[in-house]
Amino acid sequence: MANVSRGRPRTSSIGALEEAAAELFLEQGYSHTTVDDIASRAGVSRATFFNYFHSKSDVLWVDVDRVIDQLLVKVAASQPLGDALRAIAYDSPAQAVPLIASQYEVMETNLDIPHDAGQRVIALAQAVALSGLPPQDVWIVTGALVSAALEWASAGVNREVFAHYLAQNLDRIESIVDVLSARLLF
Repeated sequence: MANVSRGRPRTSSIGALEEAAAELFLEQGYSHTTVDDIASRAGVSRATFFNYFHSKSDVLWVDVDRVIDQLLVKVAASQPLGDALRAIAYDSPAQAVPLIASQYEVMETNLDIPHDAGQRVIALAQAVALSGLPPQDVWIVTGALVSAALEWASAGVNREVFAHYLAQNLDRIESIVDVLSARLLF
């Protein structure tokens, strides 16, 4: 007997939940939106929401988490850090900025967001460290990546692709980092 899958495919459910959450956060603000509101708008149950997300704020970070996961996969497969970063950056369309980076004020996000951002920065630093970068350079490179992402997000509708901002920030640190780090990055 064939194994029959029920319900929406995983990516479809995540996409529907992301879209519903973004609409609701923009319409009524983050703090006035409940998980039940998001699930209802997406046409799924509350339990389905929690199959994909631990908290309401996790919906805002899907794209960021996806990029960190891609970086982890690439560096775990021994791809040089610079090559992995550039590949991910070139795959990021200029207008694909996560809403948390560009619309946080409109969505009236609350104190969950800085905590969640900190968790993502630590996860990014762990991925950078996995690349074999010397420990003294991990936070320098992580800071450059965060800076590039923030510059990209704040550049507005005429922003260039993320790779442009990444290149500028990596160029700024080239003379600071250890020789091994420079080889991994450039």
